[in-house]
Amino acid sequence: MAQTRLIENCWKVLRQAQKLSIEVPWGFVRGIEFGPKDAEPVLMVHGWLDNCHSYLPLLTHLPLDSKRFIVLDLPGHGQSSHKPKTSYVHVIDYVVDMEHIRRKLKLEQFSLVGHSLGGILSGMYTATYPDRVKRCVAIDGLLPFYQPNDYIVSNMRKAIDTIVDDTFEHKLYKDLDTLNNRLSAHYKIEPGLSSLLLDRSTRYSPEGYQFTYDKRLRYPALIRMTKEILFPITDLWKRPILYVLATDGFKILNHPSYEEGIEQLRNNPFVSILEIPGTHHVHVHNPEEVGDAIISFLEMNKEPDPMERLPYNFKGI
Repeated sequence: MAQTRLIENCWKVLRQAQKLSIEVPWGFVRGIEFGPKDAEPVLMVHGWLDNCHSYLPLLTHLPLDSKRFIVLDLPGHGQSSHKPKTSYVHVIDYVVDMEHIRRKLKLEQFSLVGHSLGGILSGMYTATYPDRVKRCVAIDGLLPFYQPNDYIVSNMRKAIDTIVDDTFEHKLYKDLDTLNNRLSAHYKIEPGLSSLLLDRSTRYSPEGYQFTYDKRLRYPALIRMTKEILFPITDLWKRPILYVLATDGFKILNHPSYEEGIEQLRNNPFVSILEIPGTHHVHVHNPEEVGDAIISFLEMNKEPDPMERLPYNFKGI
């Protein structure tokens, strides 16, 4: 019953949405937005292979009338344009894309909410542009897994071969129910909730249904950060960050770089860690608790001086 009500509320929220289309050098970044145009902006960035609809459950528990929530489809996701065929998709590129979007929307200062990949991007953007970010919320994703130095070249070769071979093709499904059941099982969410994602990320042809995300998102990263690069970036965080940690999300992978990364976050005075029951998509199936935490965090009045510990002439990373 609770899940049915949540799904109904998601569709109600979607009917309130204003369509968003932002022209960028490679095409358009699209999404949805809520709230008054002159209200405090909150930019919401989804995770890998998701789209802006993944935030609908969470939006049912956020104050849509008192803040401006800008919910994006990242390039290559949802209804946003794919990058040119000559481009390679890398996590850092999305930080560049976020600055394109900020300038187009003329946002002077705003808060960030990101899930998984979106949380990593939000953290990277906050380090790079601390003067632009008021607060940052990262949901089960803030530091990417780093790679040991010894694996840099071998991983690069594997990625190059995969990119040049370019053999991945989207699988065809005979009907939407089959595709949705696969998505539901993979994300460990109810089929009614996963169908919200499908509404924005599939296409139909006479041969069947298939996903529309950029297939290059499936290819391994050409370059992954090492610990020596990644950890100093966290020292550049000078804005309040809330890290919402799912009890059964990335934590259960027991990845060595994850454990070391959490320890790094605990030692940062600007980072607060809150553990909430749920799997990696905790904001989808436990939106009320995640929403309450976000509202409380965004409404906090006491903040550190945003430039307090920045070196003179700081230009970002």
